[in-house]
Order: sequence, then structure tokens, then C-alpha cells
Amino acid sequence: MTSTRVLVLTSDTGSGHRSVSRALVAGASGAPERGIELIEFDPLVSGDPLLGQERSTVGVRPALMDRVVGLYSAVIVRAAWAWGLAFHLAALPGIRSIYHALHGRTVTSRIRAAIRATRAQAVVSVHPLVNDAMVAARNSEGRDLPLLTVVTDLVDVHPWWANGAVDRYVVGTGDAASALIGLGSEPSRISVTGIPLRPTFGRVTSSAREMREQLGLDPAHPTVLFMGGGEGAGRLAEVVGACDAVVRSRGKEVTRFVVICGRNEPLREAFEAREWRGPTTILGQVANVHEWMTASDVVVTKPGSLTVSESLAIGRPLLLGPPLPGQEEGNIPFVCDNGAGMAYRDATEASMLLEGMLADPASLWEMGQRTFPLRHLNATERVLDLVQSLVMKSRKPQS
Repeated sequence: MTSTRVLVLTSDTGSGHRSVSRALVAGASGAPERGIELIEFDPLVSGDPLLGQERSTVGVRPALMDRVVGLYSAVIVRAAWAWGLAFHLAALPGIRSIYHALHGRTVTSRIRAAIRATRAQAVVSVHPLVNDAMVAARNSEGRDLPLLTVVTDLVDVHPWWANGAVDRYVVGTGDAASALIGLGSEPSRISVTGIPLRPTFGRVTSSAREMREQLGLDPAHPTVLFMGGGEGAGRLAEVVGACDAVVRSRGKEVTRFVVICGRNEPLREAFEAREWRGPTTILGQVANVHEWMTASDVVVTKPGSLTVSESLAIGRPLLLGPPLPGQEEGNIPFVCDNGAGMAYRDATEASMLLEGMLADPASLWEMGQRTFPLRHLNATERVLDLVQSLVMKSRKPQS
């Protein structure tokens, strides 16, 4: 059987976009009976193996967007305010046109080349910076190529996500759907599916105690997972330090801390060199975050849309830190107003709230129960269904 080939446009500005694209790829490859093959492509940086090119190496001057993508991690870790400023400035009238005048033609040509190289029969975008270029590439190809956009933000939808020529949008929440409609998108083209997650998040059957044992932890120890996204952001060092000082100085020395630092190697090394008051596991980038979430009683993290969705899928209550300005702000009321977690403003408040959560297992359990109505375990499958439906519709003769 010949597979339907679908190009998925993604990038590495944060781990969320790439995680969603990989979830879709994994979902398709894990269901060969669908007869659909998804192929990832990053059109925001120069050089990609898909086009028979090599990425820029040391000594080669990168393009403007290469620099922007490369700076993302440093900005959200050290100067989140600058990201918020850029987020809101980009929403001003005229800025979108300036961006596309400077870079849109290059991105469009890369997408066109990828469409031809893969012989794609549909294109999926999981990144707002490529939406307009995706539409322009289809127009220049001159054929009926279905376009689907997966919005990777749970609540706050930037205007650049919206383009009236996209055939179908999928969003994580009703709030995101309302935001898209407010930006001019047709309600009939929007599906609320949840954010696509890797299939492993829907297959967890172990209890927290069972998973701790599988991971080599003491199953009897209460366990707290600290995360800061792929970049180890969210003032992780201050938060973990404050929680270590407060929580473990008041009779809870046996509480296990697990800290995932992501790609932030300096942070991981600093944590490993530190002396802790209780059992502490320090990790870098991991492929089994679903297992560490399952082993935990509570997840302490910045409120990134993907991390929030993953924790809700596992059924773990959240303790959320200050949001990245713009794209994460709505995630806090989404979680807290639904009773699935709490939020802190600084490291001191984080330590006090965490101490209270651990001291009241009944309330913590209730928070976990309130995650269930918020999760979408079949989001990946529903998105793949929509892609296949669009492809089939495009193949039907026009009457």
C-alpha cells in the first residue's frame, strides 16, 4: 500500500513545537494501518537533510532567523521580559508584513522545496512563524494541497497563528478556539482536540508507587518533580533551592526531589555539585518524562502548554510558576480555576505552597482527580484523522 506523505513544519524555538510534531510522527508510524507517513521539516533555519543540505557549522555565518532560533533558549532563561515584549510587539499592525518582507520569501521557498522533495499530499504546521509561508507555498505550487495548523498554545493564541486560507485548525481548549474566532477564523474550521502528545502518555497504567520502584526510587517516599521546559527555565535554581530549605527542614527530609534540567547543562552541573537536605535526582534531557511524571505526587514547573498538557494527561496536580509573558499567561487560570493545581509568584511562595500540598494528601489527591476532565488522551489520533479526512476530500473530483 502506498503511503500518504504529509509534511510537518516545525522548529526548535522551545521544545513544545518539536514535541508536538514528533508526537504526530510517532502516532502515524505506530499505526501503519493508516497508510500515512509524516515527515518533519524545519523551514526557519538554513540547511536541512531533507533537502540534501547540511546545517550551518562553526565558522559559517548563520542567517538572521538562524540567530533568532538560536537565541530563544537564552532569552527565556535570562530575560523572559524580552520575550514578552517581542510577543506583544509582533502582534502590532504591520509587524507581520515586515517579517514576511524580510524572511517570508526564504521560508516559502524552503517549504516549496520540501513539498517537492517529499511529494507531500498535505502540509501540517505546528509553528506560528510558518503559517503564512505555508499558505504562500501552496499558492505558488498551484495545486489543491490540504493545510492543517496545530496550535500549540493552550489558551493564548498569537495573531500569527491565524490565516484564513488554512483548511483546518486544531486547538487544545475551547478558550483557544474562541481566541482564533476572535482573530477572524471560521468556527467551522476549528476542532478542539487537545494538544497532541506522544502515544506513551496514553499508555501509562502504573501507580506512582509502582513507577518509583521501576525507576529505582524508594516507593514509600513522597516525590516532587521540578521542571523548566526544554531550557530549564522558570528560575528553577531558586525554586528548587527554596523548596529544599523549607520543605525538608520541617520533618519532610525523606521527600524525593527529581529535577529535570532539559538542555540546560550548566544548571544540571550546578545542581549535581550541590549538597541537598534529602534524596535528590538530577537529570538532563530525558525521553521518559511520562514515567517521571507518573512517579511524582506533584509537578512544579513553568506553565508551558505542552508540560501542562502532559501533566494533566498523567493526572498529576501542578504547582505553576510565573508564566512566559504572552503565550503562557492564560494557562495559569486554566489549571487553577479548574482546581487542578496552584500557582506561585516567587521561590518563597513556591516553597510554602509545596509544603502545604504535601501536608494534605487528601487535597492533593482531589487536585489530581480534577485533571481528568481537562485531558485529551486521544488528541494525536484525532489530528491524524483530520489530516486523512482533508486528503481524501482533496482527492474527490470537484462537481
